Amino acid sequence: MLGEGARLCIGIDPSHLFLLQFEAVRRLMGNDQRAHLLPLGIEQLPMLEAFDTVFSMGVLYHRRSPLDHLIQLKDQLVAGGELILETLVIEGDETSVLVPVDRYAQMRNVYFFPSAKALKVWLEQVGFEEVRIVDENTTSTEEQRTTSWMTHNSLPDYLDPQDPNKTVEGYPAPRRAILVAKKPNA
Repeated sequence: MLGEGARLCIGIDPSHLFLLQFEAVRRLMGNDQRAHLLPLGIEQLPMLEAFDTVFSMGVLYHRRSPLDHLIQLKDQLVAGGELILETLVIEGDETSVLVPVDRYAQMRNVYFFPSAKALKVWLEQVGFEEVRIVDENTTSTEEQRTTSWMTHNSLPDYLDPQDPNKTVEGYPAPRRAILVAKKPNA
């Protein structure tokens, strides 16, 4: 983001491991003090209304209340600010939502997988405007795989060996979408 001209970047993640990883990378990149990571979850932030752009990457399906999460994201934006939301989705229409029982692709802490069209409706319901689905595609095993840097299980281990269009639990294989939405000016 700094490389694209941002004056200041502030990330949040409650994991101390991610904080340590961020600080290591920042040090390797010259210790730029325009980038920061706070060890917080979004529920710990007050309504700041301070950011021109907010990114939410791979978080929504981990939230027990996805609409509350979308409101929390909107509350961080200035009037006219932009949300970039990336999340796992399913195929379907404006009413399609998958609620997995127990696990999805071996992940325990997942709750809702809307279709991209349903997610667009959710964003509009919580007050965003100019909502656009800018990308939607199936997560590939070429993209998410085990490597010499990442040696633990990956996507191929979580797909049905007889049908890679399904997870080991029988749900549709992972798809993801990116949506862009604007907070109204007033």
